[in-house]
Amino acid sequence: MGMSTFSQAHIVVTGAGSGIGLELIRQLYPFTHRIVAVDYSESRLEYLALEFPKLEGFVIADLSQKEGNRQILDWIDTHWSNVDFCFANAGKAEFQQASLQNWKNMEALFQLNVNSPIQLGLELKNRCKDAEFRHVITCSAMAFWAVPGYSLYGASKAALLQWANTLWTEKSGDWLSLVFPIATATGFFEAAGNHIPRAFPVQEPGLVARKILAGVIKKQRKIFPSPLFRGMLLLDQFLFFIRPMYQRLEYRKFKNWVSEQS
Repeated sequence: MGMSTFSQAHIVVTGAGSGIGLELIRQLYPFTHRIVAVDYSESRLEYLALEFPKLEGFVIADLSQKEGNRQILDWIDTHWSNVDFCFANAGKAEFQQASLQNWKNMEALFQLNVNSPIQLGLELKNRCKDAEFRHVITCSAMAFWAVPGYSLYGASKAALLQWANTLWTEKSGDWLSLVFPIATATGFFEAAGNHIPRAFPVQEPGLVARKILAGVIKKQRKIFPSPLFRGMLLLDQFLFFIRPMYQRLEYRKFKNWVSEQS
């Protein structure tokens, strides 16, 4: 079937103004204009409207707030009768020593990274009872492997994975896919902290988007854009030095960053 799977489909993309979300829209646009682009930044949506003038919808929503999904759902209720795909891509990282992480804003980060994509998926699934629907959440390789500096972010991604694993175990999650990208060359790192080190290796967002769409076409539950990381996960089950070796490498970067900040 290929990309024809998305032909004339009704699609929601959150975090659409940059990075992976933007690349998803670029690759979907030739096949359907029935896309609602969601972002917290009005200026980013304005640029999107210039590049993709035939998109059906643009919604400004701060998904770190509990009422953030309401703007999306209200738009859908007004304009569409169903949704075929939702790419819940919006998210944010925090990079800092564990004791200095922004724990005061922990609720907002978990709302954005965990609660919002879960709640949005369940709401849309409920609205699409008589239609096939797939909810695709951008998780992270850090859901599996801890990386120094990302205690809060890693906790949110691990929570997503455990929730999804529970649905799949209950045999009630055939409509759900999780994506586990490695470090991606987007504004992710700049937003996470001041001159923070990039985890190794790094993928381009266009490639990650292509891998996501290919996985969705195959209805994969777990989508790994990086074959290298998937291979490392498998090897780690037998070669127990793989993960500690990688984490030592990242720990050195983290300690150097802490020294520079001080």
